[in-house]
Amino acid sequence: MLVEFVDNRRCFFCGERNPHGFSLRFREENGWTVAETVVPWYLQGFAGVVHGGIVASLLDEVMSHSVKRAGISAVTGTLRVKYLRPCPTEKILMLRGRVRRQKGRIVAAFGEILYDGERVAEAEGIFVVPKDKGSERP
Repeated sequence: MLVEFVDNRRCFFCGERNPHGFSLRFREENGWTVAETVVPWYLQGFAGVVHGGIVASLLDEVMSHSVKRAGISAVTGTLRVKYLRPCPTEKILMLRGRVRRQKGRIVAAFGEILYDGERVAEAEGIFVVPKDKGSERP
């Protein structure tokens, strides 16, 4: 089955047409794709700590945008997250991601979340360039 990926600008993390989302704005900085955000308290796991699923999603998003900034159209294949220390809610967090390598349709990326200059979480992602419509077998 071939799925068409359409960007209607309503992504929960980066969509400017999603009034309930984060509205992240990414930029290039010293070879990294970077954005800042503050995670509201209501997305906590424990008191004052960002829910682990939100941490993983933020890492996936910054890596995805690093792949996109490299001129590659790909989707997440796998995501491996390391939670290094509690990621605080209601504080400014820096998201950073970059492409490590590409081989054929496979792209490896790295992402991290920093709080006050210290890494609180990191991830490795494998992104896959979808097959062309004409290359799919019946």
